[in-house]
Amino acid sequence: MIEDIRVEQIPAQESAVVRGRCAPEDIGQFVGAAYEEVMAALGEQGLGPAGPPLCRYLMGAEGMDEQGQAAMFTLAAGFPTSGSVAATGRVEAMTLPAGSAVVAVHVGPWTELGQAYAAVAQWMAERDLEPAGDPWESYLDGPEVEVHRTMLTSPCRARA
Repeated sequence: MIEDIRVEQIPAQESAVVRGRCAPEDIGQFVGAAYEEVMAALGEQGLGPAGPPLCRYLMGAEGMDEQGQAAMFTLAAGFPTSGSVAATGRVEAMTLPAGSAVVAVHVGPWTELGQAYAAVAQWMAERDLEPAGDPWESYLDGPEVEVHRTMLTSPCRARA
């Protein structure tokens, strides 16, 4: 269920991530390992996370569709950072872009995020907006909570 949805102007954000490709059922395992690697790299470099963990999905032919579905996902998982990270092992720097973005908060299980992406796509279409880059999820709650809140951020622009 989408709790809140709006267009915001967001600033660029330095991040540290591990990139990969996996089937839907393997996302949790990939993301967990990526977070551990990123946290270790940040610690070694005297940096820290500057926000909740995130996962960015490649859209289009090699990634997910606007409804959040894919047979294989190409993704980058990590954290926004308090400074620029130097690449080490599988960890690399990634900048989340500045600009207009639809920001939506989904409340419910992670298994329903495909439905949340579909709702965001519909909301954008109803307002003559279109995607302007790859979306990302920020996990506002840890796995220990019963009801999860996930912020979806989807760069957007006016439909041409």
